[in-house]
Amino acid sequence: MMKRLVCVLLVVLGGFPAFADDEAMELYTYLYNNSVNPVDKLGVLRLVIESEPSGAGQFYADALKQLVETGMNLQTATERDAADELARLLCYHTGEEKVASSAGDIWRAFETFPNPLVKAEALMALGRMQAGAFLPQVIQVLNDLNLAPAADYESAEKIAYGAILSLEKYQEKEGYLPVFFASIGWYSARIKDTAKKSLTVILADPTEPLTEIITSSAYNYQAKLDALRTMEESNSSGEAKAGFALAAYNEGWLAATSVTRERMLLNTMRKFSMGMIQRYGTSDNAVYSLLDRSYKGGTDWEEKLGAVSTLGILATPEAARQLANYLQLFNAALQRGTITPNDERMVREVIPALGATGQSAGRAALNTVLALDWTNAVKILAREALSKIR
Repeated sequence: MMKRLVCVLLVVLGGFPAFADDEAMELYTYLYNNSVNPVDKLGVLRLVIESEPSGAGQFYADALKQLVETGMNLQTATERDAADELARLLCYHTGEEKVASSAGDIWRAFETFPNPLVKAEALMALGRMQAGAFLPQVIQVLNDLNLAPAADYESAEKIAYGAILSLEKYQEKEGYLPVFFASIGWYSARIKDTAKKSLTVILADPTEPLTEIITSSAYNYQAKLDALRTMEESNSSGEAKAGFALAAYNEGWLAATSVTRERMLLNTMRKFSMGMIQRYGTSDNAVYSLLDRSYKGGTDWEEKLGAVSTLGILATPEAARQLANYLQLFNAALQRGTITPNDERMVREVIPALGATGQSAGRAALNTVLALDWTNAVKILAREALSKIR
């Protein structure tokens, strides 16, 4: 019977193009409310979606309220599928129409329907509506999913996808870290890539939430390194990135561990921080003691060289003095006869870096090189460095 009424409605509305929207909505509403089968209700809903009459927003809101408050007696798989699609479409279009009063009903749809596609659509609808009252719930959903892979991997990913896009739409600072942890979490590459793209939309400058990760003992070293990389990829200013890199560099030396993998992560974090400081510079004098630690106590050759090259790039009087001190220690070792092949290898890095600073503080150490019994190759480097000093 209902299917025949729907067909009649199609004929009536199709035959009269000027049929008033309010009259059409009355017919749609009558048909929808008198349909007891979700399949028939879905048919009416699709007619409304296709015709896009004015006033449809209230229709969607009322239909959604009816759905979550009364439920349906679903007898077959076809009816269950239709009910799921009904809920998904109503959440989507109510969200698109931004019917703020329906936010609670959308959340009830999330809680009521086990279908992950319905849940994902409900979360995205809340984000599109900017339903602030439900932001904590959306955040909690994603935080819970981030903790560990779920037994139903595919369903969990669908819901996480909805939560990520929801928080992207909210564009609230509180949503940044849950999406960040999704971007480095257990999910497939598709979900993680979606989260990474959402991060730049949620916050242009994520310095504040990412600093929380760097400075808090609640997060592991891998998370700290990922936060550093995320900051580098963000749209933050060079100044903000430099300050963040310095904080991460400091953390890389404050932390202590005997676990080999963790020591490697800290080493990588320090080297990555130095790379950012090279690119963006810094006027904070705290950098010099950190670079000195990397030069003297770095866990690999690359870190030691990174300290030297960073000093050369900073090119400040203090950087030149630090490099000159290193070079004078090698000069003294040569005079004592205790110079090693690794020492000479490092000398070949320190001298060009000292020249790159262009600072007069390096002149005495370079002239000492020329006066001592260094190899011709080292003396050539010293002359080249001296030619660059003002």
